[in-house]
Amino acid sequence: MTAALKTITVDPDSEVARVLAQAAEAPILIETRGARFRIVREDEDPFANYDPERARAAAERAFGTLKGVDVEKLLAELKEQRAQDSQGRPA
Repeated sequence: MTAALKTITVDPDSEVARVLAQAAEAPILIETRGARFRIVREDEDPFANYDPERARAAAERAFGTLKGVDVEKLLAELKEQRAQDSQGRPA
């Protein structure tokens, strides 16, 4: 179960409010002490149209998709691929 998000009220005349106004136009990245945070405006409740029955049905359809797959080989290949450098994202 996902924990509820903490809500922080920001003074509309603050520097934080000015940065958030930019995020209303387009997502922005904030970096501090080597940590990056993606700030996007949340326009609506992401679970407003969530249908648990549809989610269960999708999970049922996916069940057995990997039947017959050599799991050890698949995991080894994934590990190998993750070790490779990719453009803009070193291993």
